[in-house]
Amino acid sequence: MRLNKYLEKHRFCDRQIKTPVVSETNIIGVIPCYNEPELLKILQSLFDCEKTSCTVEVIVVINSGEHDDENVLKQNQKTFQDATAWIKQHKNEQLFFHLIQIKNLPNKHAGVGLARKIGMDEAVARFEDISRPDGIIVCLDADCTVDKNYLTEIEKYFEQQPKTTGCSIYFEHPIDGNEFSKANYEGIVNYELFLRFYKRALHFCNFPYAFHTIGSSMAVRNKIYQKQGGMNRRKAGEDFYFLHKIFPLGNFTELNSTRVIPSPRASDRVPFGTGSAIQKMMASDSKIYFTYNIQTFVDLKIFLARVSEFYSSSAHHPINSSLPPSIQKFVAENNFEKKLIELKQHSASEKMFVKRFFNWFDGFMVLKFVHFARDHFYDPIEILDATKFLMQLHNKKFSENISKKEMLLQFRKWENPFLH
Repeated sequence: MRLNKYLEKHRFCDRQIKTPVVSETNIIGVIPCYNEPELLKILQSLFDCEKTSCTVEVIVVINSGEHDDENVLKQNQKTFQDATAWIKQHKNEQLFFHLIQIKNLPNKHAGVGLARKIGMDEAVARFEDISRPDGIIVCLDADCTVDKNYLTEIEKYFEQQPKTTGCSIYFEHPIDGNEFSKANYEGIVNYELFLRFYKRALHFCNFPYAFHTIGSSMAVRNKIYQKQGGMNRRKAGEDFYFLHKIFPLGNFTELNSTRVIPSPRASDRVPFGTGSAIQKMMASDSKIYFTYNIQTFVDLKIFLARVSEFYSSSAHHPINSSLPPSIQKFVAENNFEKKLIELKQHSASEKMFVKRFFNWFDGFMVLKFVHFARDHFYDPIEILDATKFLMQLHNKKFSENISKKEMLLQFRKWENPFLH
């Protein structure tokens, strides 16, 4: 492999896979795997996918930290052995599976972010071997499955969208069945409804980076991954932080012609995210699930509508009584006027100013405002009420007696009419 500046500077460990790369490889999927008894489900799901024109690789990073107990180590070893045996029995000339077993990761960084990074950096190295800067790095989780057209739709999408830097891939959790308890399915309905509510609320505000940030359903081009410094080592939320480095480049899109099906199971592996949220809901006696007050997003919409005006205004104090009190107080506490002067000084045009503004007022800052408004201005409201208010703001019709599950199905159809 030729010298690569990104890998020299950012990779955590040396090359792990010795098998040569097939020159036609254009998609590499990365799956972090920790204490996972059901890895074979996603491997089988990928194996059952429709045949692609290009060659596809799947890299599984079976990882453990230096302080993990014996049960985790035993499960990881069993997973490695079972997956090794499975791979030997499942041969496909255009789909290759690789296992990386990483032990004793430093406790400070051991977790899903580092495991995902190790796999994605390995994908970079393999694409570099065959000089493929536009190669597609796809992220999955060890407890999800995919539709049969998953790989072919990714291949087709990136061919048809040559300017796409990366994409969010449509997902749907299972919301009924016999595999999990009734409480588990009720919990995942609440959580997925919240995810879709938050994304649609950001759309309502005309926020330019209103995308899902789900680690099991995202893809990015090799050169873009490198350009933005690669994956981080966060123990949770690594997907949110990673994608918000990609969004400002522009041309980030959504792939809605296939599905990732994440698991709805409860988990204590990370402090927040799907598994953690479900565990907390199942441990609670309350059936009520609260989320952000819709007025928060009404205020945010008013503020974001003024962005161009901030550039053209000659006033030293552009934040005045015409803006909602929540916005006035938030920007005052975040040195907005000083930042505005700096942004205008470094912007030769309104278009450049708007771009720089949203590089600053990005997804992190939006979430910071949402939490500020929750803590100081607007009490949380029940998720079903929140979604009803949002539907009304978009003039969407719904039954007044609609259930959360029915509302989720409506949000899915609203977000992705392609599959509904």
